[in-house]
Amino acid sequence: MNNPNTPTILFPYDFTVESDCAHEYLVGLSQLFDYSIEILNIYDSGTKKYMRDNKLDNTALEDKIRQMSMYFQEKNEIVSTYLVKNAPIKNIRRIAQKEKVAFTLLGITEPKKPSTVIMKVVTTSPVPVFVVQEGVTYKPFKNILFPLDDSPASRQKAGWAIKFAKASDATVHIYTLSPAALKSKEREFKQYQYIESCERFFARNNVKFVTETSQGSFKDYPDEIKKYAQEINADLYIIMIRPKKIFKAMDPIDFKLIFNHQKVPILCVNQRDLFLGGGIT
Repeated sequence: MNNPNTPTILFPYDFTVESDCAHEYLVGLSQLFDYSIEILNIYDSGTKKYMRDNKLDNTALEDKIRQMSMYFQEKNEIVSTYLVKNAPIKNIRRIAQKEKVAFTLLGITEPKKPSTVIMKVVTTSPVPVFVVQEGVTYKPFKNILFPLDDSPASRQKAGWAIKFAKASDATVHIYTLSPAALKSKEREFKQYQYIESCERFFARNNVKFVTETSQGSFKDYPDEIKKYAQEINADLYIIMIRPKKIFKAMDPIDFKLIFNHQKVPILCVNQRDLFLGGGIT
């Protein structure tokens, strides 16, 4: 386990192409924040396939993970440790909590449906999950997209937006649902309050920001978010994961944003994490 005083990024790794593709972001984020990393290997299908294909036993597998940890430390001068667990994928969230990491980084490809185990890890994580799609190379953050809908929890990811914006001198782009689209004077008034509270919060913390308003309907908002991301050449989305509904492991809107066609990386913050990273106070 890492020094408890050093913030750590947990990196679940299973020898798949998508987890290999996340290495650049692992190094980039670690250096950006001066965080250590902890490589986590669990015996999921990817690891088992790798062991079969390469005729490895458990000892040889752990040696591979140890070598990877040493590589990050020697090549990139990043404090790196590793952890090998004979546990299912769903236990990643429990390990993240036990290890008291700052956030988890996942390299994944779009699954056929939102109800896969790995997506449940995203929606139930006690810490934010930074999701990188296969084939995306690391680049500095300059434009951070901050969608702001009419739910009270939506603005509570602002603390994380400040962390990323300050570390990279980026601009936060508040893209708000149109208050007029809410078709209720009470909801419209509250949305204006949410917008103003976010703007005050960013200004008070000396973070550059701009505010733009969606022109479409409530139903159009998710698609307009992605269009706006393309317009500003967004480097990162920061979203608040909506609570799961009965029979649905993940809200379809969140799934659509995570696997946007531009493959923009996304930081997913769950409501249980409101004040660990810092919400609006």
